[in-house]
Amino acid sequence: MGFKNILVAYDSSSFANHAFKKALEIAEPQTSKITIATVVTGIYQPSVGFSMKYNKDVLEKNRKFLHKIFAKLENEANKKNIKIALKILHDPSVSKAILNYVNSHKFDLIVIGSHGRTGLNRFILGSIANDITHKARCPVMVVK
Repeated sequence: MGFKNILVAYDSSSFANHAFKKALEIAEPQTSKITIATVVTGIYQPSVGFSMKYNKDVLEKNRKFLHKIFAKLENEANKKNIKIALKILHDPSVSKAILNYVNSHKFDLIVIGSHGRTGLNRFILGSIANDITHKARCPVMVVK
């Protein structure tokens, strides 16, 4: 089975970096395209909960940070002759944002890192990887 259009759910953690490297391994023999999707979830305000309202300084700081990380990932991909793109999504729910984007585009595979939480921690904190695995319309590779 060939994967020509791969999405990597990316949060800049070591788990996401490992998932990106796995995606490169899959993409290299097929010269697939990789899209790095990252989600800006908002900020917590005690009086209202999570809010998607940002001031321009915060947005610009986030954008610069993400593009700096993306440049490093792009450099790794260029060494393997793989094209990558960055997609910044805005939603309070990471899994919802990823699923909406994946389902509205033609991705062959989602690669996502997992923190490997189990038991009560997984129940309390939820699992983005688990949610995506169960709701995606394409194959999902969870990398630990």
